[in-house]
Amino acid sequence: MFGAPQSQRALQVQAEQRAQLLGQLPLLSNQALVPFVTTVFALDELVAAYLLPLRSAPRELDEGDPTALSQCLAAMGRARRCRTLVLKSSWEPVAVALLVNPCGYYLCLRELMFGRHYLSTPDMYQRISRVRSEVLSKPLQALCEADPQVGRYLAWILGFGSYKGLDVRRAVDMQRAVYRETLWMN
Repeated sequence: MFGAPQSQRALQVQAEQRAQLLGQLPLLSNQALVPFVTTVFALDELVAAYLLPLRSAPRELDEGDPTALSQCLAAMGRARRCRTLVLKSSWEPVAVALLVNPCGYYLCLRELMFGRHYLSTPDMYQRISRVRSEVLSKPLQALCEADPQVGRYLAWILGFGSYKGLDVRRAVDMQRAVYRETLWMN
């Protein structure tokens, strides 16, 4: 999918960047979500994409350019404070969804920044969807095996699963929260 042979120095820098990214994430009490997030961010290009400055995003005074990660962290923080989600213990899957849902977008944005051209807008959207699916499918499958309930909720939120067997009201509240917070990120 991605990647190329790299020098020892490049590998060290990428390991430091990955540690920086993972170190900024909120602590998760659901221990099945931790390996899911770690596996998703095992891809060096994804780590680099999340740490790239987004110069067009709104920023606070005296701050540097926001990154994809800072936008996701802000949305995760809002989800954590959402009373409805906290009362139902649903904020963690929502927060993780807010973190990983735009992965295809940020990877393709990084490709554009490094000179990739798309033939058309539909071609770009297909690429974003395909990359997102490639990045998330195996980690999501492993999460479903480790914690079937949380895995099924997260799959539903991310559009990879069905609501069968889920508390539909809770699932819809979770998906609505992701949609609402994603609007803030744009």
